[in-house]
Amino acid sequence: MKSSAVGGHSGRFGGARRHRRPDRYHHLDGGAPGNARIQPPFLVGATPGVPFLFSIPATGTAPLTYSATGLPAGLTLDASSGIISGTAPAAGSYPVAVTVMNGSGSASATLTITAGDTLALTPPMGWNSYDSYGGSVTEAQYLANAQALKTTLGPFGWNTAVIDYHWYDSEDATDANGRWLPSVSHFPSSKNGAGFKPIADQVHAMGLHFGIHIMRGIPQSSYKANTPIANSTYTAQQAGNNQDTTSWDPTHNYGVKGATAAGMAWYASIFAQYASWGLDFVKVDDCVDAYHSDEVHAIRAGIDMSGRSMVFSLSPGPTPTSSLADLNANANQWRIVNDFWDQNPLTPLYDSSQNNVFYFAGQWQAVSGLKQGHWPDPDMLPLGQLGSRQTAFSHNQQVTILTLWSILPAPLVFGGETTALANDAWTTALLANEEVLAIDQDPAGIEAKRIVQQGTTEVWARDLSQGRKAVALFNHATQDAMVSVTFSQLGVTGQPAVRDLWHRADVTGMTTGISVMVPHEAALLYTLSPPGGAGGSGGTTGGATGGVGGGTASGGHGGAAATGGAGGLRGTGGTTVGTGGASAGTGGASAGTGGASAGTGGASVGSTGGSAPATGGGAGGTPVAGAGGTPATGGTGTSGQGGSGGSAETSSGGCSCATAPSGSDLFGLVFLLAVALLSWRRPGIRGGPPSSPVAYVDNQGQ
Repeated sequence: MKSSAVGGHSGRFGGARRHRRPDRYHHLDGGAPGNARIQPPFLVGATPGVPFLFSIPATGTAPLTYSATGLPAGLTLDASSGIISGTAPAAGSYPVAVTVMNGSGSASATLTITAGDTLALTPPMGWNSYDSYGGSVTEAQYLANAQALKTTLGPFGWNTAVIDYHWYDSEDATDANGRWLPSVSHFPSSKNGAGFKPIADQVHAMGLHFGIHIMRGIPQSSYKANTPIANSTYTAQQAGNNQDTTSWDPTHNYGVKGATAAGMAWYASIFAQYASWGLDFVKVDDCVDAYHSDEVHAIRAGIDMSGRSMVFSLSPGPTPTSSLADLNANANQWRIVNDFWDQNPLTPLYDSSQNNVFYFAGQWQAVSGLKQGHWPDPDMLPLGQLGSRQTAFSHNQQVTILTLWSILPAPLVFGGETTALANDAWTTALLANEEVLAIDQDPAGIEAKRIVQQGTTEVWARDLSQGRKAVALFNHATQDAMVSVTFSQLGVTGQPAVRDLWHRADVTGMTTGISVMVPHEAALLYTLSPPGGAGGSGGTTGGATGGVGGGTASGGHGGAAATGGAGGLRGTGGTTVGTGGASAGTGGASAGTGGASAGTGGASVGSTGGSAPATGGGAGGTPVAGAGGTPATGGTGTSGQGGSGGSAETSSGGCSCATAPSGSDLFGLVFLLAVALLSWRRPGIRGGPPSSPVAYVDNQGQ
């Protein structure tokens, strides 16, 4: 990211927050306790013969215990933490059967470790310090955020913590070979030439990957001193180009002549240094808005010679689509936009110009030849608490962002303070919706295509594993709008099982396509599964995360819950239907958390009647009063987990097709899930979501 953007944004780290009318929430109970579940990703890339680290993402009431069969030689699993570590095996694909257990039961999945020349087989997920701290993050702040990342989002697959920008300021010290050293005042453990290794060791002990940001090039002070380049006969002046500076950081680095032997030796030397620190992820700035192919190639070669796996990210953007072949051969992700901010953005989310995220995403979706493991990147997620303020994005806009990033799919890098998530129910639930994250992390790795674009509405879709399809509907307007797409336009035959991922509810009544009122500046996300095939939240082997099934505590959703949904998705080699499955589990066909059918007359997003207590059925039905809803008679689950009866709540805007309300701010339901998640999670140990949101609530957004 560009330092001029930091200095020029009065609101980025401390400016006035844009006024919004307050949201109205109904604070409801979190529902069922946390059954053990294994979360995506289920496909992991590795470089043969180098250090390997992967923490199995899992949710459930602590303590959790892990086991695995089929681990290749050289790798071991820590049963208490779920961390797999060791040396990556020879090239090949290794299916590993993993199981997680707690007091509520167990879940199993197949984790495929693919050793070869491609990392990041699903888009990277993690946290970056820049949006909240700019170039001033300290060791204590970074480690606190890394720990919070592990505790709050790590169970959902967020596994990389990155120190961004100017980590060598203000001392600007270099070693004897001219390489930047961390600022001792900001990172005191780096003293005496230790570099970032002490911090990386702590991050690795958490089961996380360690990352840094660098500017392309060579320190100007090293060039002027003509320092020797480590492990070579070259010097800094032979590698550097003192006529090549960066407009937003003109005083630190010169560019490097990447096509020369000296330039390649320079990059080999710094990546040897980073490997000795334990680096897993590197974001290289000032590379692709004007594509510096020679330096990109030299960086790639330096990483490959370092003896360590490193995900290679390019910034800032927009990266020209004409560079795709070169990007496929060298980088794991690259920015397709300039800086994306919540206030005064260099690249807005959407507007009337051809300079917004949707415009650039549209350019890249039209390109053929994208390879799995190489991801167009629309930048970090400036959400949650950003320094001294909250994000200026409305709740609807935030859901639009997560929906677009997930459907593309794109890297998910949170920019807010993870330390604030414990008291931020909304953002936590937004980032921890495992059904949405499963779209981003789908192992097929196929890019999305824009199917329909009409005025301020768009429909995007992408093929998923196991014959499924994800469909996203967007409305950029300031008024609610009907958005439609036919199954024929989506290339779908027959009547698929339809799942609403933000509501965590199965949908009925859609026989020829999807047609729904999408709230203003918002989005809806669905999966379409073959009839009789996989539905629910995605699941793992044996349906371990079968998830929320058809059961919903939302009091109807058009009666969808009465059918129990299409069943939890069965993973590779799965033999049983998981939570939310078609014939068993909480939220299944005839029972579940939230009282299964939760009302036998819920024709819209709720009803005008209160719910009757479920007979042994989860937490009981919780109908919501909605315009046009018909009275519910209450859930009568027969094989749920037990629980208390439901209660009536109020909202506006029923939807007869059981997919979304037509009222204004849609995503109060995400808040309710957040309340449930935070009340459910055990302190300091892996957390997890309830089996389903407990009600839809209309928020009065801007």
